[in-house]
Amino acid sequence: MTHRRFVKHTKVRFGEIDHAGVMYYPAFFDRMHRAFEDFWEEAIGKTYAQVLDGDGIGFPVVDVHSSFCAPFRLGDIMRVEIDALRIGTRSFTFRYRLFEGDRPEPRTVAEIVSGVITMGDFKPVPLPDAYRRALQPYLLAAPAL
Repeated sequence: MTHRRFVKHTKVRFGEIDHAGVMYYPAFFDRMHRAFEDFWEEAIGKTYAQVLDGDGIGFPVVDVHSSFCAPFRLGDIMRVEIDALRIGTRSFTFRYRLFEGDRPEPRTVAEIVSGVITMGDFKPVPLPDAYRRALQPYLLAAPAL
């Protein structure tokens, strides 16, 4: 199976810049979540609203690890890439890499674990099979030993 990667390009906006003239860290997480929302349309053919309200499942963040390697400035074109690192029974882990334009080195890298819950009662549930199948092409292969 060929690995798929979700890619989204956006421009760094004025409201995301702090007094030092660089993108401030909460804006990075907002960008990652916006890409996460858009990911579902590509992966499963549903908007995030259809996932939440139609299928009644949600994906709250339960763990985050991130590194900020270089700044983004006003007007930079940000490329957000999403890969799946792990698909568990009741959670999955996405890797987010944020690049400036077509540059090869990421400026920010994050691993975010999302749980799987029902929206009605916020109780953990197994990842539905249709979602598991949709995530599978985005899963990075384990490195050879």
